Amino acid sequence: MQDINNLGCNTVSDESITPESLGVSREETELSNETKLVVLEKPNAPVYIRATFFSGGRFDPIGKEGTSHFLEHMLVAGTQRFPTKDKLVAYIEQYGGYLDAGTWADEILINSTVADPTDLRVCIDVMHEMLLEPLFDSQTLEMERGSILEELRDTKSNPNEMLWELYPTLFFKNTDKGRSLIGSEESIQSITRDNLIHFYHEAITSGRLSLLTCGGVTVDEVKALAEKDLLVPEGPELQISRELPINRETPILVKQYKDTDQVHLMFGFRTEAQDGSENTALNVIAETLGGGYSSILDRKLRYEKGLVYDSSAFTLEESDSGVLLIKTSTSKDKVQEVMDVITGEIRRIIDQGLTPDEVAFAQKKIIKSLKMQLQASHNWVNIYTDWERGVGKPFGIADYTKGISECTSAITQSVAQKYFANDKWYLAMCGDVNSTDVKIDL
Repeated sequence: MQDINNLGCNTVSDESITPESLGVSREETELSNETKLVVLEKPNAPVYIRATFFSGGRFDPIGKEGTSHFLEHMLVAGTQRFPTKDKLVAYIEQYGGYLDAGTWADEILINSTVADPTDLRVCIDVMHEMLLEPLFDSQTLEMERGSILEELRDTKSNPNEMLWELYPTLFFKNTDKGRSLIGSEESIQSITRDNLIHFYHEAITSGRLSLLTCGGVTVDEVKALAEKDLLVPEGPELQISRELPINRETPILVKQYKDTDQVHLMFGFRTEAQDGSENTALNVIAETLGGGYSSILDRKLRYEKGLVYDSSAFTLEESDSGVLLIKTSTSKDKVQEVMDVITGEIRRIIDQGLTPDEVAFAQKKIIKSLKMQLQASHNWVNIYTDWERGVGKPFGIADYTKGISECTSAITQSVAQKYFANDKWYLAMCGDVNSTDVKIDL
């Protein structure tokens, strides 16, 4: 695997992307209940609609962790018109479409898509059923409870999956972002039908909702149908504190999996919220460290030393927080060696910044990859979801790619010095290992 610094990429890219350069126009309006509606019109493209509710796991009642995730299940489990999920799914699948949903710390996401823009009505029908006509049938509720409990058991039995539950409890300890999304067996069992209906009425309101659509439809077409069928009850806009406490009393957290040789780990740092000006530089750093087979960590950990099969580095940003994470796995007798390689590269970036070649390579890769991703409607929605929810300053793909193209070695060093330090790292591990088995020194 060739070193990026030997590829002659040290001309900093000045390329950026605008929606217009990819044949997309952005239009924004507001529904009569004050719901924000954004349409990214992409002529002739499939239609993808997302309803984003600022009602994720951090808002679960204390002792009822998993409520928002349970609600997500119930919204797609049966409606007045389609009393079972298979009937709801069959309705949209006959048009070449699908529906899905997800829950994160900040958000519940409800999605529907169809291949033909002339079938926009079908997308809206499905969204209407899920958001405004859920049944909360008692028998279905108990089946979904059983399904969620099995999902929890699957997660707990899989150390690679369990990391995603473990790391927030470490990085955001003693905050609402550090609570389990799926919950525990006890909390899931304790959630009643009344709990879910009460949370539904709090969570599915206009003050927590933004609607984002991409495809071959106009804002007027979407608005006309949304005014008729997607007017959720009015509710106040949710305000949250922008300050999350930091707790590093125990910066290493281990979930024990006895008698297993492999250790799965997540190492990283808290960074900044989604509207932070330094996120583009953090993305350049993450791309360089672990953005693919050409990355530093893949080259050093896999191709030069054979210590891992796979490694990745990436950033995640939400309304009031962000993280840069490095994720990999190795045999338990190699954990220290793997961490020495990772921390050695972090120290290099703190001391010197990325090299000009590394910056230029990451810039080109990020922007060219985005051009490919943005051929698909759902990726426009995925990328714009947090930007369009209304948290922080206005932002878009032009701002993001401009920030990427303007990144320099000096900026990466400055950002690394701000966020990466000996008193700022966290390490979550799943395996037959103890916290005292690993020494971290930045």
